[in-house]
Amino acid sequence: MTLRQSVQRASERDQTKITGKVTCKTGSTNGIVKDLSAEGICFQLLFDIGLSSGQEVTIDSEELGRLTGIVRWCRGDKIGVKLKLSSNTAAQISSYYKFFRGTDVR
Repeated sequence: MTLRQSVQRASERDQTKITGKVTCKTGSTNGIVKDLSAEGICFQLLFDIGLSSGQEVTIDSEELGRLTGIVRWCRGDKIGVKLKLSSNTAAQISSYYKFFRGTDVR
């Protein structure tokens, strides 16, 4: 069993191709939300803006609106973001599944 197979996720993830922009205190860049869950995002950066674990970021996209979170990991051109959970965040993600994916909330 590989490490990836043994990792227990807090919530189910869905692969996406949502375009968006990530912003932090060191800059901003466009990119793609590669996967999405109720608690986090994997974001592929177009340009390196010097992100590191623990930094607060804002992700803006047409489909998701504005979400904020903390960078949990950085691997090459991808970052993992743990979303700041709130009723607003939950509503934005729920809205994405309802209107853009045509499915119920996960």
